[in-house]
Amino acid sequence: MASPLISLLIYSIGHGLLTTLLTLRLAEEQVSTFWIGAVSTAYFTGLMAGTFINSRLILRVGHIRAYSAYASILCSLALLYGMFVAPETWLFLRLLGGFATGGLLVVIESWIMVSSPVRIRGRMMALYMVLFYAAMVIGQMLLKQLDITMLLPFVVAALAASLSVIPLVLSRVDMPHFDKHEKLSVFALMRMTPTAVFSCFVSGLLLSVAYGLLPLYFSLMGFDLSQITDMVAWLILGGMCLQYPVGRLSDRVDRRLVLTALFFATLVISVLFVLLELRDDSWLTALLVASLGGVIFAIYPISLSQACDELQPAQIIAGNQGLLLCYSVGAMAGPLLAPLFINGFGAKGLFIYFVLLASITVVFLFWRRSVRAPVPLEEHVAFSATTPNTPVMAELDPRAEGHSTDAQEEQPDQRLSPTNDRK
Repeated sequence: MASPLISLLIYSIGHGLLTTLLTLRLAEEQVSTFWIGAVSTAYFTGLMAGTFINSRLILRVGHIRAYSAYASILCSLALLYGMFVAPETWLFLRLLGGFATGGLLVVIESWIMVSSPVRIRGRMMALYMVLFYAAMVIGQMLLKQLDITMLLPFVVAALAASLSVIPLVLSRVDMPHFDKHEKLSVFALMRMTPTAVFSCFVSGLLLSVAYGLLPLYFSLMGFDLSQITDMVAWLILGGMCLQYPVGRLSDRVDRRLVLTALFFATLVISVLFVLLELRDDSWLTALLVASLGGVIFAIYPISLSQACDELQPAQIIAGNQGLLLCYSVGAMAGPLLAPLFINGFGAKGLFIYFVLLASITVVFLFWRRSVRAPVPLEEHVAFSATTPNTPVMAELDPRAEGHSTDAQEEQPDQRLSPTNDRK
């Protein structure tokens, strides 16, 4: 288990650094908010494509060779960003980067899946989440020490992608066998668990903007590089720390009530950002940013748990993957919609966008609670912390026990041997 987790840690440091760097560099070049949002959308478009279609390539060539290819692409792209600073070029590069990142994460997550017994997969998902977010925070701290107008920060991101290969090439892994699961269309999912579908979609609209455009907001508000990276770090730390306690609370009450509270908290925090002048109070700003991260990062996993409560066990994996698709569609749309509010209302338009989304969702959730009875508490499945990264997380989800791919002894003839994977 050490190899994929160490590779994840190394790669995610560069990934976190690069995500903030690209937004700030475009802002430094005085690129329009539309183009900054379009570059973010291109990444999420590529990420969705990479996570949903790269599994065939990985199964054909093996984990290590696939990971090496994706990391090589990402290393090259990081350098190209620094060599050709133009939004039109970055749009294409970011699309390729999202595709390669999706494939790289599928490799890591499927490696974890085939290496971990079902009984510890919940803990492995939590450890994966903590390492992923912690590395993103380290990336922010590293960016503080670099000059974003130079090539050096892009070189650091390239080094992280390149060095992340080392733990994997010194290891070996059997290929996972992906079982066939019950099919579940998005429209069927909408009928079965409309609350989860809508909440996941809005989660994508919120999180993609928080990742891609929140640094732009702070830049427009006059924060310097060190302050901006600190605020992004607080956002991620808040999301990492609050996800599990809020999730455990949702095991004890109607999850729709918890989701309503999360969206209402998003509404209140966003209103405070609109009304208050926070430029000179860094600690209050950090507290609000961490709180914002805590609530919006928790929306997706609690929505997923709500769906698991309402689906049959055989439908959980397909439902999980369908919800990821809903999230991804929202993530692609968010960075295109939010710049319209920034152009119309200035920097604080970003939080007016959050206010609007949160208000609509709160009304929707109150309506859903009025037309459908809650799932009885004794039928709740245990909350499991997760990240909306790839469909492989559905296979790792311990709530889908009995439909997982822990088949190392059951179907050895359907796996590629470690020797073949190393050729």
